[in-house]
Amino acid sequence: MNMEVEILKYVQSFNNPILDTIFLIITMSTEVPVILVLASILYWCINKKYGARLLFALTGNIALNTGVKEYFKSPRPIGVEGIKSMRTSTATGYSFPSGHTQIGTTFWVSIMNILKNKYMYLFGTIIFILIGLSRLYLGVHWPVDVLFGWFFGIFFTIICNCIIMKIEESQKYSYFMIIVIPMILGLFIVNSIEYIKMAGLLSGFIVGYIIERQCINFKVDVSLKSKIFRYIFGLLSLGAVYAILKLIMPQNYVGSYLRYFILMVYAMAGAPYLFDKIWKE
Repeated sequence: MNMEVEILKYVQSFNNPILDTIFLIITMSTEVPVILVLASILYWCINKKYGARLLFALTGNIALNTGVKEYFKSPRPIGVEGIKSMRTSTATGYSFPSGHTQIGTTFWVSIMNILKNKYMYLFGTIIFILIGLSRLYLGVHWPVDVLFGWFFGIFFTIICNCIIMKIEESQKYSYFMIIVIPMILGLFIVNSIEYIKMAGLLSGFIVGYIIERQCINFKVDVSLKSKIFRYIFGLLSLGAVYAILKLIMPQNYVGSYLRYFILMVYAMAGAPYLFDKIWKE
């Protein structure tokens, strides 16, 4: 712990207003709502296959990160003498591993895997390293949190990509059980409403993905006007669904699970079904 405190103090010794702004922007760009919105736009409007791969990696990593956090319950460095912490309003959960680092790494590793370009490999690596450094600079995570955020983000994203690519090739949805079984075991190990929510998000992705492929099969090769409509309608309706579910669902384990499950099923299958029903070419 003392060594980690000294590392944080060293990183923060470079504090200045310019770096404050840069690292705040970097950390804000990797917050879960922002990343999920970007992934949804890719899925709805640009490339359904790659969007689904990205969303699977993200929901899988979000569930994993939340489960590990809730299991270890590690305190953050916020309030430790000699450590200055910024943007603590978004650092309310436990510390290990860093969620921003893991989700940001997941996003950029997925993008690198999609584009397969040497310049993107370099750019993406620099960005996810900076995301981790931003969490140290802002004084909201320990170095070990960031290291494992990078590790989980890279390793688990590769696993998720292998699973969904296998499903694309074979049409066998049973491969999802590689993720579902550990997720269910986690429900017995981690007694946490936060983990329940993220398990709902992941299982909602899986069910929505299957429904869309089997019953809807929407296309993304549509006009620019249609894509703009999807972007606006998709985000507004997704926000409305979330708000309605938050109002009507009880704030217990079952209600929390169903709220995030339904939200993700809507994002994967409900909104795509409505796109063509409301706006036809």
